[in-house]
Amino acid sequence: MLFEILKIVATLLGGGLAGAFLTGWNRRRNSRVQAIPLFERVNRLVNPKLQGFTLARVAGEGADRRLEEIQNVRDYQFTLRNTSTVHLQDAEVQFEFPADDVEAWAERPVLSKTPPLLVDAVVAEPWKKGYRWRIPQFPSTDSMEFTFRAVDPTSDGYEVALYKSERVVIEKVRGSVGLKKTYELKSSALSLTLGLAICFLAFLGPIVLIQVIWHMGASHNSYSANLSEAGCSLHIESHYYQADSSAWPWQGPWEFHYSVLNVGSQKCVVQSEKFLDTPVSIEPGQSQFSTGYSKDKPKLVQRDLSFGSDGPTHKSTVSVYAQVQP
Repeated sequence: MLFEILKIVATLLGGGLAGAFLTGWNRRRNSRVQAIPLFERVNRLVNPKLQGFTLARVAGEGADRRLEEIQNVRDYQFTLRNTSTVHLQDAEVQFEFPADDVEAWAERPVLSKTPPLLVDAVVAEPWKKGYRWRIPQFPSTDSMEFTFRAVDPTSDGYEVALYKSERVVIEKVRGSVGLKKTYELKSSALSLTLGLAICFLAFLGPIVLIQVIWHMGASHNSYSANLSEAGCSLHIESHYYQADSSAWPWQGPWEFHYSVLNVGSQKCVVQSEKFLDTPVSIEPGQSQFSTGYSKDKPKLVQRDLSFGSDGPTHKSTVSVYAQVQP
């Protein structure tokens, strides 16, 4: 994005030397190692804390099928986003957790839709459990979701690494605060170039300068809420990003995500006309995801949500980021 702005400025000023400088700078920038963020949206213990209830899972098969009580389960939810300029092909991402018993799910990338392939994970420590996926196509601006549940982990920590990618590594980011910090650090590393851009833009008037400063602001946001009614305990979260990071900051499309996590001790059926069109049954400790796109920037609005332990019989309203129809 910054490089495109500088190219336009150099063209308007007729600066062949400036253009050559910017082209060389962009070549050096793309040859360096780039970090892509893994957003840690959820990392917490699943604990209903309701008197008379317990946390259990189904164990065994057939006649041996039974409920097994669990005392300590940690839930992890991640979003991996390719913010680099590299189109990743057959890259492999590996997660490691300090537990012997871990369940894992990996969603298809939002843009490429190519299913991730589970491959053997090589874990050095015997007390850790690892999962590795090969991602056939993961282009720039694409994103994908990962969900894990670890039984009796020794800590809340985890490790993640990207393999078979020469110039791209993964950087852990915790929530939207961490996201803002990451981009502030990247902007600081380019402070010299940004200063040069501001000098050029000074010739084009204060309006363009205001637009550039606006771009340095947030192009993402998130919101979460909890519901505990009708026998259900739900955690609802929504967040959005600018789908094309190379576009102007006021342009779309925008990519927004919803997640509904069942933090209770029993099944809950959930339905919403706006992001869950049909009733969905969510087991304790599991989540339901939904993704959408909007030409205009999503806004925080009120949406109806129907839910209940036996069906979507109870109705409430939740605040989520969504497309606002004109």
